[in-house]
Amino acid sequence: MKKTIIIVVNSLDVGGTERHLISVLPKLVSNGWPVRVITTFKKGVLAPEFEKRGIPVCCVLDGKYLTWIQKLPQLSSHLIRMILGVFALKSYVKKRIQDHENTILHFYLPEAYIVGMLAAGLAQFKGFKIMSRRSLNCYQQKSVFISWLEKKLHSRTSVITGNCQALVSQLQIEENVPLEHLRLIYNGIDTAAFIPTESRNAVRSTLGIQQDALVIVKVANLIPYKGHVDLLVALSKIKDKLPECWYLICLGRDDGIGSSLRQQAENLGLSEHILWLGTRSDISNVLFSADIGVLCPFKNEGFSNAILEGMTAGLPMVVTDIGGNKEAVINGKTGYVVEPRHTDSLAAAILDLANNLSKAKQFGEAGQKRVKESFSLSACVDAYEKLYNSL
Repeated sequence: MKKTIIIVVNSLDVGGTERHLISVLPKLVSNGWPVRVITTFKKGVLAPEFEKRGIPVCCVLDGKYLTWIQKLPQLSSHLIRMILGVFALKSYVKKRIQDHENTILHFYLPEAYIVGMLAAGLAQFKGFKIMSRRSLNCYQQKSVFISWLEKKLHSRTSVITGNCQALVSQLQIEENVPLEHLRLIYNGIDTAAFIPTESRNAVRSTLGIQQDALVIVKVANLIPYKGHVDLLVALSKIKDKLPECWYLICLGRDDGIGSSLRQQAENLGLSEHILWLGTRSDISNVLFSADIGVLCPFKNEGFSNAILEGMTAGLPMVVTDIGGNKEAVINGKTGYVVEPRHTDSLAAAILDLANNLSKAKQFGEAGQKRVKESFSLSACVDAYEKLYNSL
């Protein structure tokens, strides 16, 4: 009998982790694994998509708490929702999980990990506990207590996974997790399913982009560390050297810096070249209509789905050397890897591809081949199954 897998996350709003789960979990279900998702704060906009795919989603906090918490100052609301989440999840575990031996609690991201592990301890959960780290541990620098608490929890966790070697090494060296308790599981892309539903010309026409324009695309929520400011500065340095008709498309949820980014783009004389498209469900259409992909975070990043999706769409990728970016992109073969926050290098890499479209195409084709050979969804799902079976 296969163990029941309970995925614990903060919410199912749009983000890299959530998109990873929506790809992986249905495959596990089709392979016979009972899977459920528990959110510790709110269900999120993607919850219906999980439920359509046969994955039940339950939020342990009542909706009335959400309304009340959101009215509080940010620091207070974060602390209170974590405390409430611990006791709500503890109650769920005690009442709803009877067979501990055949149940796996799998925590994704720091908040769900802390809430979940504390709740599991209070509920005296005896089953297996897995934590999946998806970003570098820069966030721990904001709180000595969080850093201390996570390291304490590591010793009570059955297995910890990282989605790139850089992250696994950090867990081993900086957080003293024994190597035998660590697993590397790369993200995976279903290349057969990640295909456009509209032609390149049709997408460009809908977006008001000329068919012969150079199109650069960046898929990342508008969060400071994602490096949108660095990209704007880099483009301002080469705007007069790029083709006369060029565009930057930015896809991603606005987490509060959208207005300042638009203002900076205007100050740099770039506004007419930038499309801020927000969150969209047709990412593949936009990527296949572009010429160059960019992802330029300067901290935190683990292993980005956005890079793999860009490579699947045949885009040469320009990325910064953070986390697992250089494990995905081979410098000088599938794109360029540049130093973070070095806008001159970022600008030079983009300009080189913009002025050498045959090279850009060659890099893009090599990237497509690399994703199929090294980062397939089937390989990712197989790795999870081997992990679960090993418990």
